[in-house]
Amino acid sequence: MAKDKKKKKNIFTKIKDFFIDVKSESKKVIWTSKKNLVKYSIATLVFMIFICLFFVGTDLIIALISYVKELIG
Repeated sequence: MAKDKKKKKNIFTKIKDFFIDVKSESKKVIWTSKKNLVKYSIATLVFMIFICLFFVGTDLIIALISYVKELIG
């Protein structure tokens, strides 16, 4: 039985191949335009503020209900 022997690469060859692959993959990246970046950033900030206000409001309502229960009970 004949076995195919694969070449073993040393660590430096592996590192070199890795960086060559990274360079080739980075050329395939499509960057967003500045206009879209600003639009998406503003949308994200507005959504985060909305969620923050929602949870603060919910917490205040629960705290108010708890306080009223203490006063009554």
